Amino acid sequence: MGCCNVSARRAASAGACQDEVELLEIGGSRKWSISEAQSEGSLHLRDPVTMTETGGNLRLAEEEDFQGRIRELNPQAELLWGRTREELRNFLFTQPIAGWEGTSIHSLGEIVWSSLVLMRSCHMEEMSERYIVLFPFQLLILSVDHMKKTFVYQGLLPLAGMSVRDVPSDTGCMFEMTGPMIESRIISCLSPAEFHIWVLSIQQHIKMANAHWPAHPSNIIPLLVPCDEQWKKRKLMKHLFYTTILKWEGKPIQHLGRIHYLAMVQVAYAGMGDFEERLLVLFPEDLVFLSVDRERTGIAYEGKLPLAGIQAKEKSAMLGRLEFEITGNLTEPILVACSTAEDYEKCLFYLQKPEQNLDTVTVQPPPMVPKKSLQR
Repeated sequence: MGCCNVSARRAASAGACQDEVELLEIGGSRKWSISEAQSEGSLHLRDPVTMTETGGNLRLAEEEDFQGRIRELNPQAELLWGRTREELRNFLFTQPIAGWEGTSIHSLGEIVWSSLVLMRSCHMEEMSERYIVLFPFQLLILSVDHMKKTFVYQGLLPLAGMSVRDVPSDTGCMFEMTGPMIESRIISCLSPAEFHIWVLSIQQHIKMANAHWPAHPSNIIPLLVPCDEQWKKRKLMKHLFYTTILKWEGKPIQHLGRIHYLAMVQVAYAGMGDFEERLLVLFPEDLVFLSVDRERTGIAYEGKLPLAGIQAKEKSAMLGRLEFEITGNLTEPILVACSTAEDYEKCLFYLQKPEQNLDTVTVQPPPMVPKKSLQR
């Protein structure tokens, strides 16, 4: 087993100097820079300050303090279930995580830092034990099942657009993470050394994420589409109510009620063989079809159907062919293909209606049915 060592060196990039700290950890190397974004308040967080870019280089005394914090951590110390930090890192990549959603954990990149913390949302008072893992552009949140000695997936937060703020506390080891797409989280570290490491590393990777994905609300669509995780669905539901939807017709979307469910699906119309990508949005009384452009920069309106005037019939629930058909007096048959079993089951749950509803429905004026593409 190796040891933990920190070396600081001066690097010049694009004519600007920055301090670069390299953390040599067991079996690998972790590196981040402490640039102009780190202010004096970022390292001496006894007063409530917002940790944003304020200019100024890290002074030598602060740099030595940071190195001392790293040296306080024993790389061979057992963090959880008799495992060291490095052993837990390998555990994450080799053992299944209960409730995991989305793509493989390997696609997130190298682990920058990880540790056991206490966490709560801004609306909760009680802290919960969490194991958080920092990747280059995301923060993975896991709960801990001590009985089974395994991790349980709780969410994956994008770093783009986030900010970090000190939260005054008795321990002085608490900070808050906020952002345009996440519910605010209060994180309490178990030691001052962990606190400093988390603050500096998160700040640096927020900068990196912002450089790749601008944090302006109009540019968050690439982060949310495809909406293949629950947090993406929740954020996209909220985003639809304040973003501009191109070609929108009828009463405002805010007047359609609460969104019950949404899913990215493929649709095909009767007599047309090609499927088209659509965002299916289920309201209490309406089914709305939206499209997202190829660049993932804009959302457009494609049509709306009253739920009382349609019904959904199962076509195929075979693996790889999760399809159902929408029929009704006001539209030609529409074949819908879902990418996940959850989307398939939830869409059918909200769409399936007794057949007698079709005989009594009267709709005035006729709704705008989903548009067919002119391209064949």
